[in-house]
Amino acid sequence: MIELELAQIQEVMKSFYITSGIRFVLFDAAFKEILSYPERDCDFCKIMKACPNTRRKCRLADRRSFENCEKTGRLFIYKCHAGLVEAVIPLYENKKIIGYLMFGQITDDSDKEKLYDNITFWSQRYGMEKTALRGAIKNITYKTEEQIYAAAKIMEICTSYIIYKELISPESDRAIKLAKGYIEEHLSEELDIKTLCENLGMGRTTLYELFKKETGMGIAAYIRKRRLHKAKKLLKTTDLTISEIALSTGFSDYNYFSRIYKKVYGKSPKNYR
Repeated sequence: MIELELAQIQEVMKSFYITSGIRFVLFDAAFKEILSYPERDCDFCKIMKACPNTRRKCRLADRRSFENCEKTGRLFIYKCHAGLVEAVIPLYENKKIIGYLMFGQITDDSDKEKLYDNITFWSQRYGMEKTALRGAIKNITYKTEEQIYAAAKIMEICTSYIIYKELISPESDRAIKLAKGYIEEHLSEELDIKTLCENLGMGRTTLYELFKKETGMGIAAYIRKRRLHKAKKLLKTTDLTISEIALSTGFSDYNYFSRIYKKVYGKSPKNYR
């Protein structure tokens, strides 16, 4: 699952569409459509997706494009089974794909003859109505090759903007940020796994796995590390006594604080100061 800033992503998509006239779609890492602008497919794709056989071909074309991106890690421009031009690019967070951006449902053929040539095939094999197909094809957006590559470049820029602004992130990233934030705000208090789980609404195993994956250490070790880091900062920047610093960073036992501080930093709190 992913977390989204829906309104801001919608604004990016709308801006892309106003500029290019091309539909823009966001998928998650499991290839599920999450958001699009405009919301609906073009008339031609509606007809294709209304038929079970051609709908399967549409889904297969999408899946193959996602798998190509997953393999190469790059933008992929291609033609779907019906001959329409589409492009897809992966969204990365910490070197992991968390979603895909896609544009499409356009043609690079100004007279659309190649698309018209298939009307008889589709109508005979899949029972589609010729007049409806012809009208739908007529309304497909045409773009030159140069315009298509320009739109692809803008889409690449959009991916960078979305990631930089943190408009999309894995749900696990959001969870670890919440956990870290809670720990920072409560370093001077009694912090244990049960308290964390209750306040964050997470299970013990889930929380442990998140910390292990993100920090390479267990939760207790992470809390101790952050407490010592804060103590080190207070020793450098305040006139608080060492006992006061120990208490304000969650160490109720002064001797334990001094011992563990020296073990980690090589000096006792007093000598460090």
